[in-house]
Amino acid sequence: MHHATEINSSMENIIRPGHEMIIKWLKWTPPPWPFFKLNTDGARKISRHASAGGLIRNYCGEWVHGFGMNIGHCTITGTEVWGLFQGLQLAWNIGIRQLRVKVDSRCTTKILATNNIHPNAYSSLIQGIKRLPNKDWQVSLSHSYRETNFAAYYLANQALLLPLGIHVFPTPPSGTEGWLLHDVSGSAYPQMVVA
Repeated sequence: MHHATEINSSMENIIRPGHEMIIKWLKWTPPPWPFFKLNTDGARKISRHASAGGLIRNYCGEWVHGFGMNIGHCTITGTEVWGLFQGLQLAWNIGIRQLRVKVDSRCTTKILATNNIHPNAYSSLIQGIKRLPNKDWQVSLSHSYRETNFAAYYLANQALLLPLGIHVFPTPPSGTEGWLLHDVSGSAYPQMVVA
């Protein structure tokens, strides 16, 4: 019974008075034309072995480019930040100038939304990410749930099997096709969210 009380107590901290939980159906959606969409994700195993991955798709949901990065040892927040940095760099390098970015880490979106950067292991990487949108392009960053990010989740986890470093994929790597079809088909999942 004590465990249930702790869960109730922690849920009260998450759900503020006046807010209610609703079921929302979540799925990947393509960006509006003429934008491209970048989805990134990070992965970390119990051994602290970490990786990141992501992909860029057009308004029809078609693969444009992707990447996987075997980071080595890293925190989970570090994997998300590395994934976002590599994805933005890739988009810029292949000439994309209108981009919608979705990451499934609220922590990452909050870090980037603040003007203050607290000194930590990723400060220079975070500053680099903040400077990228200052280039001549349109970029928006927002949080997405994992249910809308399965292809990036797959790429991040597969990157654990790659040699250390960044690996760029002009075409979908083996095993990714099913997740791309899954996303484009509109498969949706219920999720409890705060209204």
